Amino acid sequence: MFEFENQIVDMLVPILAVLLIALLIVKYILYRQEEWVATRFTLAERDLNNLLSSGLEHGGRKGRAAERREWNEMVGPPRFQIFNEGYRNATHDLIASNEQELKGKNAAMGKASTTAFLLRELYEGNIDAAQNKIFADTRNNDGTPPYIAPGIYQLVGFDKFDPETGFPPRAGVPRWLLLRVVREWHYPRDIQFVKTDSASGRRHRLTGFEVISELTEQQV
Repeated sequence: MFEFENQIVDMLVPILAVLLIALLIVKYILYRQEEWVATRFTLAERDLNNLLSSGLEHGGRKGRAAERREWNEMVGPPRFQIFNEGYRNATHDLIASNEQELKGKNAAMGKASTTAFLLRELYEGNIDAAQNKIFADTRNNDGTPPYIAPGIYQLVGFDKFDPETGFPPRAGVPRWLLLRVVREWHYPRDIQFVKTDSASGRRHRLTGFEVISELTEQQV
């Protein structure tokens, strides 16, 4: 009886050892996949922060506008004529510089809104919705794709994107892996910006999905 039990134990131990090793290998492979996706999420979030910093920070722009005003006062009223443009003075240059900066900020906020939309869909595991958004925007813009943030580029499989046909089947990260990373690695993690209330002038910090909501609902 004891010999029979020992034989069973001797037979099960190697099997259990093999199963344990296989489990550890699977967990390691899964961890590496999660780490890859998490790195791309982090990259996209940091890019979004940079876009928000460029599009929403007004202090530097106000300072430069004040500096240009001082230059204009020092220059005085002299004007000069530009061929086919009439007379022009320092005030025109000031206005042109400020308008150029405003265009840059509007462009940054457009990129930020697109990035926020795509991140929201990816956080929710809607890889198809993110890809369809890219395809639709491309078709609506005469074949020119929208801004695709670093990180999102890899997550949606943009290297396989065709402006005429969209994304092929199984392009991008699987839904289950996106959801697992968001749940286990606690995304969004790094998104934030300081919003100034237009009525009271008070400043408060928004983070994570608060920022996503602000951008996708076009409240900034």
